[in-house]
Amino acid sequence: MAIRVHGFMSSGKRYIQVENQPHHITGIFRTLMHFSKNTHQCTLKDAENAYFRCEEDGTITFYQAENFDVGHSAGIWTYLVYECPEGEEKVFPDSFIDTSVNPLKQLFAGYKIVEVTVDIKDYLKYQYIEDEYLDVQLPCDWNTLEGRKIANLLLEEFKAFKSSTIFTERAGKEYRKAVLNGFIKAAQEVLENGGTLRDFESAQYDVLKKIRIDDIANLILEYNDYRIWQAALPSKSKAVEYAFSTALKLICRIK
Repeated sequence: MAIRVHGFMSSGKRYIQVENQPHHITGIFRTLMHFSKNTHQCTLKDAENAYFRCEEDGTITFYQAENFDVGHSAGIWTYLVYECPEGEEKVFPDSFIDTSVNPLKQLFAGYKIVEVTVDIKDYLKYQYIEDEYLDVQLPCDWNTLEGRKIANLLLEEFKAFKSSTIFTERAGKEYRKAVLNGFIKAAQEVLENGGTLRDFESAQYDVLKKIRIDDIANLILEYNDYRIWQAALPSKSKAVEYAFSTALKLICRIK
């Protein structure tokens, strides 16, 4: 049985409302801007119902325009979406979540959404997206000269992991997680002790020496695909270089 979700018909799905994240807001903004180019409408007041799917986190974000006839206020709603048998469709709303369109109004007025992150992992995630409509700022305890330098190095590591499929499955995913967690912990300790970028770079090598490396090195060999090497190297990432150099040593041993 189909149900209506913010002006759109849906079947075989269940919707659980979650907080609107900055990338959801900018995603729905891009969708509205795309429609406005086709219809020559360039204000939120003129916008019609729209939705934006984010494959990365499995969500869908709806913009519902104000409708005086049926008493609907304009708003933004984001949901996690799950498959379900037909006839069991349902929306699970959360009345405590803010659905205000104020962030959209800000974007239509030409301003960016300022996102002051509280966790360095969120900062890396948003910086990786490189969203032109977001002004992503470091957590307060990272927003120093040395903190910014270290954050930039962490971002290079994050980007390098994202650039190769080898780090998205099995041992590669475990290696990526262990390295990033280790690097972030080391970076926090360096900053807390008033250290420098050079101190952090030294700490990176200490972290890598403690990481289980054989599994990822063997995985690289199992792929037996030169394109994996071409995509990953050369790299600004110490972790990626370390993984592939270990794999190369294994190859030399085998030969």
